[in-house]
Amino acid sequence: MLFVTGLTGNTGQQFLALCQESDFPIVTITRDRSKQSTAHVIYIHGDLSDKDLVAQLLTKYPITEMIHIANIRFTPMLMQLAEQYAVKRVIAVHTTGVYSIYQEARAQYEEIEHTIFSQSYHVPYVIVRPTMIYGNDQDHNMHKLIRFLQCSRVFPMFGSGESTMQPVHVEDLAQAIYDIYQQKNIRNMDFDLSGGSVKTYKAIVQLIARELNRSIVLCYVPLTWAQKIVTWLPQSIIKEEQVKRLQEDKAYPHNKATQVFGYQPRSFEQGIRQEITLLKRKGLL
Repeated sequence: MLFVTGLTGNTGQQFLALCQESDFPIVTITRDRSKQSTAHVIYIHGDLSDKDLVAQLLTKYPITEMIHIANIRFTPMLMQLAEQYAVKRVIAVHTTGVYSIYQEARAQYEEIEHTIFSQSYHVPYVIVRPTMIYGNDQDHNMHKLIRFLQCSRVFPMFGSGESTMQPVHVEDLAQAIYDIYQQKNIRNMDFDLSGGSVKTYKAIVQLIARELNRSIVLCYVPLTWAQKIVTWLPQSIIKEEQVKRLQEDKAYPHNKATQVFGYQPRSFEQGIRQEITLLKRKGLL
């Protein structure tokens, strides 16, 4: 049996879709009381932060592997319990944010991974670090950018817009997790999972505008001004940390994943076109 965290989230739902024709049972913890168990998925209502609840699951069900898609902060607890209950492997979805000099939680993320790499736990592991995730109306990144560009002919470009990005489509990320799960020989390894294209932030904005058939004007805002402006805006729009991170390169090679399990992510052009089509079909554009 497989224990999956974050199954009701965006990546989790895409992973679940890949499992539909498989016969392995899944158990997950969710706070969504509307979720009801099915023939292949057991939904336990509760909170992942409840260590006793997780321990109860590991006692009650014959869980052989964990796939941890929820918050990286739960990784230490899950690794400890996996070792205690003789789980055969833990696949943990972390983030390339661990490399960012502006990530508020970078030190914590680094410590979590260092503890795993130093073999403090005796459980086989696989760590995957996706870049910015996009691909549908559930993402928290490109979805907002697309809708903004659909509504506005002026786009505030914080900084030069020349920093590089390599967003990964959520379906490609889910496929990678599924492929790793299927290959039991992959263990004690880590992979950066980026998308198929490296683009500057400015190029991404311009590409989306073209796909929307929108003519936009880029209004360049110096970084010092941008940092002041965001303090006046509601936090739900953009945070100061996000403005800072727009200035650093966030492109990471995925060659290792390609060599080990054949990872082949789609190009950004293809992925963003699919997302725009999906948003239009759902009446969100």
